[in-house]
Amino acid sequence: MGALSTSFTLGKASAAHGGNVEHNNREFYADNINVNKIVENMTYVKQDIKEAYDELFSKALEKYNAKQKQPCRKIKDYYEHIKNGNREEVFYELVVQFGDSKTAPVDSENGELVKTMLDEYMKSFKERNPNLHIFNAVLHMDEASPHLHIDVIPFYSENRKNGLSKGVSMKSALIEQGFNPKGIKNNQLVLWEDNERGVMENILKNRGMKREIKKANYAHQSVEEYKETQDYKKLPCYSRKKLSSEEITEENIRKLQLDNALLKTEKEKLERQKHSPYKSFYYSSEDKHSFVQSKLDELKIPYRETENGFEAQKCYINEIRKLEKEFKATKNPYREKLRNDIDKFVMQSQNIDEVLEKIQKAGYEIKQGKYLSVKPKFSERFIRLHSLGEDYSEQALRNRIVNKKRYETDIDNKINATKNQESVGVLILKTVRHYTVVFAADVLPANKINPKKPFSWTNDSQLAKLSALNKKLSTGVTLEKLNEQFASQEKIVAEKEKNIADLKSELVFFKDLYSKGKRCFENNDNLKNLEKDFKVLSAHNITANNYRKIEQLIHQNEIEIAKAENELTAESQKLKSDSDILIAAKKIVGGTYVQALIEAEKERRHAEFTSGYRRVD
Repeated sequence: MGALSTSFTLGKASAAHGGNVEHNNREFYADNINVNKIVENMTYVKQDIKEAYDELFSKALEKYNAKQKQPCRKIKDYYEHIKNGNREEVFYELVVQFGDSKTAPVDSENGELVKTMLDEYMKSFKERNPNLHIFNAVLHMDEASPHLHIDVIPFYSENRKNGLSKGVSMKSALIEQGFNPKGIKNNQLVLWEDNERGVMENILKNRGMKREIKKANYAHQSVEEYKETQDYKKLPCYSRKKLSSEEITEENIRKLQLDNALLKTEKEKLERQKHSPYKSFYYSSEDKHSFVQSKLDELKIPYRETENGFEAQKCYINEIRKLEKEFKATKNPYREKLRNDIDKFVMQSQNIDEVLEKIQKAGYEIKQGKYLSVKPKFSERFIRLHSLGEDYSEQALRNRIVNKKRYETDIDNKINATKNQESVGVLILKTVRHYTVVFAADVLPANKINPKKPFSWTNDSQLAKLSALNKKLSTGVTLEKLNEQFASQEKIVAEKEKNIADLKSELVFFKDLYSKGKRCFENNDNLKNLEKDFKVLSAHNITANNYRKIEQLIHQNEIEIAKAENELTAESQKLKSDSDILIAAKKIVGGTYVQALIEAEKERRHAEFTSGYRRVD
């Protein structure tokens, strides 16, 4: 019985060498490619990834955007949204291989057998994985040994209350396929990969072959991870245990290789610690970091903070590991609120001391050490400010205050440099400056343009409107001209609405005419009851030979309606924009723009305050 190894590797699009569609499709040649054998490659699927995204998610995206009341929450391009985000991968690439360049080189008997097996694997992949959309798949025969590249977009389509009803997610895709996680070590990805490797092993068995166990390298798995599922203290005994012939199985060999790799890793780690009195601790979860650090404070265990975590003496490692296990991850409702509060305080302050003072007055506790930390009122742990993002370190806050003051100074300089203090341009600049002063008095709320960026004068929706108005009026447009533009746009919208009404009336007429033709020329058992219909059809020269052409008129009419409705939407948005600009301009000239914002905010706060009370008679 022959034997071949199996290789199944999953790569992420964002990782180095994690996926390269251009290379797979031979849009460029690497040094290890035999260009004379490129013609032997087998391409199963070759679809542009943006077209694939449109095919998969366009309907769900359209429904999602239709529900959004705020334009900033709409997603213009889902592919770019995923690509520029940090939660999901744009795509994943699988590399599948039987044997290697020594056991199954191309042009060998085993190489041809492997080609057949990879082809069998590929043709059954889609049936097994309905939630992994294949947009590119190539079997390479122009390198040292045959192998398969499969590029997939994982998607979910069930049980989503928020967000898109169908979207990108490897985790959800695999769970929908039935790979329900059974703990951290047996998550959906592990279960799925094991299943795919099982498929490869069955393909080998069906050809009278078995899987060759190659020397595995598990050094990437940490000792701490392995301890969660094994009693590490027993490993030396286990590794020295003599196995009977019945116990010499693939699984036991694999286990021994894992044990040896872990023991080697542990030995190297102990050697490093032997020469260093301190050990570094870093946690990707800021909550876990804060929890462990607060417990160290309680236990009086010394440590020193670093840029990404802290260092403690190696004699405290066991105590720290116990603390790590005590941590239970929970959602932190305080971090986003803290960001928003700091954003507001920065724009209301003249220096960092004022910011810290406002933070304390808002009920936060401050700890000033090497790294500035803040504890929310009802939280148990401190949050290091720089963990909130690169814009929230102490130095970043100082820089933001400088930029804020520079913006305000520039506005003042522009106002003072203008001779005509009553010009509309100057009135807008004065309104902008008035707005910044009122905001600093905590009278107005912060309204971001981009919710992912910190609040600033350049990320303020109200100031953005004023800036757009200033640019428009700087071209010489007057209030009278704005009124004329608004009236003209109103007329355009009214004409579009009338045109759509006429088209819809025609559509009703065509559909009625078609239904009469169908009754008269296809169901003519009761001709006496159809005399009126025949007369209408005759008046319009409709016969049994041409009545079906009405379908074309209906279809064309529906296309015209859809086009007209899209045009109406665009013109209506333009009308609203013109209206907003006109209203804002009138308020600015009248000196009531900021005052109107203040009154609206007062009403909002009053309504928010009284909404929690119920009248008692």
